[in-house]
Amino acid sequence: MWLMYVSAAQPETRGRINALLQEDRRVHDWYRFVLSYPPHLVRQYCEKLGFDSRIRVLDPFCGTGTTLVETKLTGIASAGCDAHPFAALVSRVKTNWRVDADRLHARAKGILAQAERDMTVNGLERLSFEAGLAQDKAAALEGLTPDEQKLLPEGFLSERPLRRLLVLRRAIKRFSGDLSQAEREFLFLPLAHTIANGAGNFGFGPEIYRKKAIDDYDVLGHYAKQVWLMLSDLRHVQQEGLHNTRTDVVQDDARNLDQIRDGFGGVITSPPYPNEKDYTRTTRVESLVLGLISDKASLRRVKDALLRSNTRNIFVDDRDREEVADFESIQSVCKEIEDRRIELNKTSGFERLYHKVVSHYFGGMRRHFRALRTRLERGARLAYVVGDQLSFLMVHVPTASFLAEVAEAEGFEFLGCDLWRERVGTKIRNDVEGRRVVRVREEVLLLKNP
Repeated sequence: MWLMYVSAAQPETRGRINALLQEDRRVHDWYRFVLSYPPHLVRQYCEKLGFDSRIRVLDPFCGTGTTLVETKLTGIASAGCDAHPFAALVSRVKTNWRVDADRLHARAKGILAQAERDMTVNGLERLSFEAGLAQDKAAALEGLTPDEQKLLPEGFLSERPLRRLLVLRRAIKRFSGDLSQAEREFLFLPLAHTIANGAGNFGFGPEIYRKKAIDDYDVLGHYAKQVWLMLSDLRHVQQEGLHNTRTDVVQDDARNLDQIRDGFGGVITSPPYPNEKDYTRTTRVESLVLGLISDKASLRRVKDALLRSNTRNIFVDDRDREEVADFESIQSVCKEIEDRRIELNKTSGFERLYHKVVSHYFGGMRRHFRALRTRLERGARLAYVVGDQLSFLMVHVPTASFLAEVAEAEGFEFLGCDLWRERVGTKIRNDVEGRRVVRVREEVLLLKNP
């Protein structure tokens, strides 16, 4: 019997809810998106929903592969897709365990030796904080095209770390030209990890923000440590025979699922929440340095394929909102957001889009559920990790509740919602009542394909 809601975690366990446990770091630590849910949540719902090696699990919003890695580690076949090319690359690398570890080890040694020589030639033989740093900016940008320079967020990379990253990128390209795509991507992923976890001037809280600029960074040391960690993990999973479990990853728009075949008995996923997080900005530097985007046109193509969840990827010809035009509950919240905007006299262009984001988001999710049903086996069970939102002028958007309505409209059976955790927010009421603390639910929406 499924419960409509379950209670929140007890105080003594609450701190572990979203923590990355030490035993969960294998492979997951190759690259982890800051907003990812923890691997133990996947294990919990594989057990609760009865997923085992007899079925295949789909993650249609796979991000950096938490569900895919965890199911593979437990011997469950899976597939995933993501519209963002960087996310798809990360998930491919983290689930392709058939590459030759010894061959990659030899290439990594060659890359590091070549990069060290090249850095010496370019005056980067050691971490230097001496005079002359002011001249580094022009030299750093020499490795980027004018279009790439325009996409690089201002101040997110200091000049000397950027120069080091570009020297290392050239060495990786030089020593991986004759390798397979999977092998090349394996050698590029630790470069992305170096950018996100040390070389860049940015942090997450959970929004991406610019930190105090660093003058220099040990790019080669970080890359070496990360690639050796990845190779060690790879050898261990190969020795355990875990590489034989099939996992497929494609780049695809989850609203269409054009590249996903049928035959899935379960889903564990977390779509973007309707909020103001621009997911193309969060990994912009990594995507740029790895060559996955190169100009505004390529960036626009990525945004166009993403579920509409923020004002920065709403376009004039979007029609997803029409899918939920007859949902009174969703339209009521959209009206409340727009009324609130007018009441507060908010007139900026992006604020005028707030109510449209919400309707496009749920309309896009309805398209997703419609495409998904044809890929699922009868009786398939689904778990969607989603969160309520106050992102749009502090108007409450009950994400799980609305998604349940949308899913039922496409023929799914609603089984209930488990409360995963609560976030504390402050909601503005009015000048008389002042502010009040509200708890924002993050839930696991449970569905069934009849």
